[in-house]
Amino acid sequence: MTKSPSKPISFEDESDNRFPRARVLIVGEDTSLATAFFETDASGGQQRVILPSSVNLADDREIFEAIRMRRPDFVVNCMVESGVDRAETDPTECRQINHDLPVSLAIACREFDATLVQLSTDYIFDGQKDIAYFEDDAPNPLNLYGQTRLEAERDIESLLDRHIILRVSHLFAPGPNSFVTNILDRARIESELPMIQDERGCPTSIFDISRVVSAVIDQLHAGAGAYGVYHVGCQGDASWMELGECIIAQARQFEELAVEEIIGISGQSIQGRAERPRRLVLSTRKLLYTFGIKPRPWRQELAETVERHYTQEGSKHASV
Repeated sequence: MTKSPSKPISFEDESDNRFPRARVLIVGEDTSLATAFFETDASGGQQRVILPSSVNLADDREIFEAIRMRRPDFVVNCMVESGVDRAETDPTECRQINHDLPVSLAIACREFDATLVQLSTDYIFDGQKDIAYFEDDAPNPLNLYGQTRLEAERDIESLLDRHIILRVSHLFAPGPNSFVTNILDRARIESELPMIQDERGCPTSIFDISRVVSAVIDQLHAGAGAYGVYHVGCQGDASWMELGECIIAQARQFEELAVEEIIGISGQSIQGRAERPRRLVLSTRKLLYTFGIKPRPWRQELAETVERHYTQEGSKHASV
């Protein structure tokens, strides 16, 4: 298994430098998104450090003190409660991670003159629009997950002028407990694999999110004042079934799989599943026009993510 890059926890003193690098504090030490951010190449204009997991993210005072001690220019919050169904059964934890933590970070950033980069979700929309959603379209979340993320957006906007809110969709990543790993685990033992075919979104790699965040930070640190809400996603849209088909096709280059057929099902046929929008395509035009950041094809990003998965796993599942 490849070793993840080390994550420093303190900034270097650059007070004598005429052009000090952006001091970027990453929140969410054990998240795959934080790991991806440290693995993504940065320009020479950033110092990246991680907020240690010893800081209690449920304690406003600890968050405030942690940011006071470090005085970052940017805080990137990688903590996201991604369990849409779990949010309905554990609303307290969902609200703490998706709303209370971002609000606490926004208050601390306001006090110490930092910019907050916060991830949000396409699930703030109801999916009734036939064309792509733009940033100023009216939200109408269908579930608690989307509602808490929308409330966080609104509170951040009211508390902190210097914010970047990135709405993302259908995130995928390598590593344990990921969508990719879940599909492959099932494909190794099941000959028929049911997958949802009637919910579409913009698949997005965590590494592409990291690329976007890094590019935005560079431009803001150089003087751009383009704060606000942006949609982020890879080029093209897909159903969960299409994502699964692509993962399995790529995985067959590395190992033999038991799965013989992928069967399309409706998301509504799954008992106890939270309601989700049927079609959510996000327009990334604002991100392109403002920062010049072009979306990458989702199939290419997913193929690279599957390859990363096998690189991390080593020869554990590779065909002999």
